Amino acid sequence: MLERIWTRFLELTAQFVTPDWGVIIGLLPVLFAIIVVVTVLGMFVRLMRAPRARRGRQRLDPSTPPGIHMPGPSFAPIFAAIGTGLLFLGLVFNGLILVLGVIALVLTLLYWLAEGLRIYDHDIAPTETVLPAVVSDGPPPGVHMPGPSWRPFLGAFGMFALFLGLVFGGWLLSAGVIVLIATLVGWLGDAVKEYRETVRADATGHLANIPESRVPSRLFGGLVVLILSAAVLQVTSFAIGEASGAPGASGAPPPAASGGPVGSGGPAGSGGPPAGGATGDVTVEAKGIAFVQTSWTGPAGKPFTIAFDNEDQGTPHNIEIQDASGNVAFKGDVFNGVDTKIYDVPALAAGTYKFLCIVHPTAMTGTATIQ
Repeated sequence: MLERIWTRFLELTAQFVTPDWGVIIGLLPVLFAIIVVVTVLGMFVRLMRAPRARRGRQRLDPSTPPGIHMPGPSFAPIFAAIGTGLLFLGLVFNGLILVLGVIALVLTLLYWLAEGLRIYDHDIAPTETVLPAVVSDGPPPGVHMPGPSWRPFLGAFGMFALFLGLVFGGWLLSAGVIVLIATLVGWLGDAVKEYRETVRADATGHLANIPESRVPSRLFGGLVVLILSAAVLQVTSFAIGEASGAPGASGAPPPAASGGPVGSGGPAGSGGPPAGGATGDVTVEAKGIAFVQTSWTGPAGKPFTIAFDNEDQGTPHNIEIQDASGNVAFKGDVFNGVDTKIYDVPALAAGTYKFLCIVHPTAMTGTATIQ
């Protein structure tokens, strides 16, 4: 039990050392779902704690003041939320789901646009001839109309930054998440102020508007600087990786040690000796957060050795062998590259085993045949 807990802890901390961006992107819908659930629960708790609304014996139907048009209930926001959810689902799983998500979002936005045009056509004709001679500076008494706000623009900018990060990953993805959260938190703050004014109106009988928002030049400038800095870091890290021989670099792999033959004479799939000179019955190399040898063969019924060559500079790796039931048959020590270690594997029964790196269990896996 303790061994499994320690293994899960290493897998979790490894995401902060060498994050698996595919897993992080896959967890974005879960993060959004948690935020939505927490927000809904918080609103529910506040509503439960709020004082009871003062009502008469009979509920009165709300009436709109003369000259004010209030559109009725609409399903357009619900449809748009469903379309957006399908689009995010498609970004995770790709393929046909992504196409369906894009189609669903476009259809829902077109439906919302058509509904808005119908409301506009309904309002523009009768209000043209009955406009008052003097336009009031505010809404009629008893009518609450929120003033202009930059929050929708900032929210759209945050969504753009997030999609930019989903395309390029790395630092841009982190910056996109921060930008989206920063813009949505400000919008949520305005909504909380509106709610507080509504609650205060129950006691005062007057529903006041919150102060008109100013141009968020500092916030917008800071977000732009954050995205540009992330882009520079992204390009710089890519250039450093190319220069240091990371995956995708043009440099050739180091030659085998000594002048002997390339094969080690061990079981099939073992390859030549690693650069460090250490040899084993089986040789496995890790490079670019991946196993170079994704399959190898070992002897059954007797102990053997694995020469594990970690070629990733400063990155921790190891080899763990699991049987068909997922039980750990052998686990080697985790160590940073560039280095080579010899693992002494006990006798294993004949069969097919899975081997992986517990620090990168999704990116580094393979199959071992013991015969």
